[in-house]
Amino acid sequence: MPDVCPSSAYPNSSPGWPFFGDRRVLPDRRDHPTRLREVFRLAGQRAGFRRRREGHNQYVDRPSPRILCLTLLIVLFSSLDAYLTLLHIQDGGYEVNPLMHLALLTGVPTFTIIKICLSGAGALFLATHGNFPLSRFALGFGALAYTILLGYHGVLFLL
Repeated sequence: MPDVCPSSAYPNSSPGWPFFGDRRVLPDRRDHPTRLREVFRLAGQRAGFRRRREGHNQYVDRPSPRILCLTLLIVLFSSLDAYLTLLHIQDGGYEVNPLMHLALLTGVPTFTIIKICLSGAGALFLATHGNFPLSRFALGFGALAYTILLGYHGVLFLL
């Protein structure tokens, strides 16, 4: 009788290794990295990890709902901040941020595009690193900072 190697020697093989071959049907998702355009898709192989301690400082195919909500909240609040800033400037106010003040001098469309794109790019960068503690903190802090800023806009309009 031929000497048969146990399947534990070849972890990717099926239990009947020498007789049935590899039974995986789907291509291995780890053959290529996740593309940037696929980061915010709603379908994907890996949204989390099987074990509790596996997900620390690792990347996934889909961000968690919390990361996705914080990212969208930052972009929405940035757009609202741009709109309220323009209303405030119409009433005689002044843009405090020097970079945005320069963008405002070039025109309203340029100001709006730069404001939303810079905030969106930063939020997208942080969302792609959503399993890193510093990134999660920065997303939460960014959403909180925009919430406070929108509250400040509200106080300015009440005065």
